[in-house]
Amino acid sequence: MLDEGLVACANILGSMLSLFTWNGERGEAEETGVLFKTDAALFERVVVRLAELHPYESPAILAWRCDAAHPATAAWLAGLGA
Repeated sequence: MLDEGLVACANILGSMLSLFTWNGERGEAEETGVLFKTDAALFERVVVRLAELHPYESPAILAWRCDAAHPATAAWLAGLGA
C-alpha cells in the first residue's frame, strides 16, 4: 500500500500473541500488528485494499481520526491524495 500511495508509513509492531473469540469459540494466534498512517480521505480505499491483501477472511481493521497533528505531519499525509 506504500508503493500504491495509499499510506505514507507502516509501523510494523512485530509478533504478538492475540487472544480472541471468533464464531463463538475462544482462540489464540501469533499475529503481527501494523499501524498505517494515511489521510482520512483515503481510508475507504485503504480498507478495501487491505482486505484484498490480508490472509484472514475477516481482518480486524480499525481507524482513529486524528484531530490534531504537527503541521508538517498533516501536510505529509494530505499530500498522499495529490
